[in-house]
Parts: sequence; C-alpha cells; structure tokens
Amino acid sequence: MGEYSVSDISQELAKHLDFSETSVKEVQNSVENVTYKMEGIRQSLEHVKTDMSTRSESVSKELYEAAHHLDTLYDKIDALECFINIVKQTVNDVTNRVEEAEAFITNPINLVLDTLKINTAKSIEPSDLKLPPMRSLNIYRTSDYFPPEAETSEQL
Repeated sequence: MGEYSVSDISQELAKHLDFSETSVKEVQNSVENVTYKMEGIRQSLEHVKTDMSTRSESVSKELYEAAHHLDTLYDKIDALECFINIVKQTVNDVTNRVEEAEAFITNPINLVLDTLKINTAKSIEPSDLKLPPMRSLNIYRTSDYFPPEAETSEQL
C-alpha cells in the first residue's frame, strides 16, 4: 500500500462504486483526517514508550541502589532480636535468683523469729544463714549490637 496515495485509492474506489465527485472528496477528507489522527496517536504512543523506558531505567537503578539499605536494616533487625533474647534470658536469670534468695532468706528468718519466740538466749548457727554463691551478671549495651552511625539513622 506504500505505492498508492490516499487520493489514488479513493479514485479507484469511486470508479467501482460510481460515487459522485463531492462524495469522493468527502471520503478523501475523512480518510485524510483519520490518517492524520492515527499519525498523532502513533507519535503519542512513541513518546509514552520513550518516557516509560527512560523512567523504568531510572527507577530500576534507584531500587538497586536502595537494596543495600534493606540488607543493613535486616542485619540490624537480626542483631536486635539477638539482643532482646539476651535481655530476656538475663531477666529470667535475675528473676530465678531473686526467687532463690527469697526462698533461702524466708526459712532462716522464720527460724530466727521462731527461735526468738521460744528461746531468746539460743544462738543461731551461721550455716543456717549462708547465702548461695552469687554469680556476676553480664551487662549488655545496645552499642555493642548497634554501632552509632549518623548516616544510617538519617536515611531511615
């Protein structure tokens, strides 16, 4: 169809359909208008295609560059989970030690009170008041797990 113009095609159709000259002109004008509109639509689609490819490239680059921030964030979340587990275990240890101490102290105190009631002159054996050996507590600082990074906090 590249060899024939719109005018040639419309004249050929006019011969076969026996249109009057005004009818042919109207058809030619209609075909030209539709062709012009289609060309405009094609140009618009080409423009949209170019914009989309440019935009998708820039967005892809931004996503790729931002991916390492997520990796850093996931590492910090894992470190926080570890820290929380350590704190939870420490709290459980302290709670158990307090309960042991309460149980240990309650018996001698009751013995002392009972002894005082019965016989104030009777002495209390030091072995009755001996406390269990104390263990040192591990102290954890958040900075051990999350080194200070000014730029990371600004990015989030």
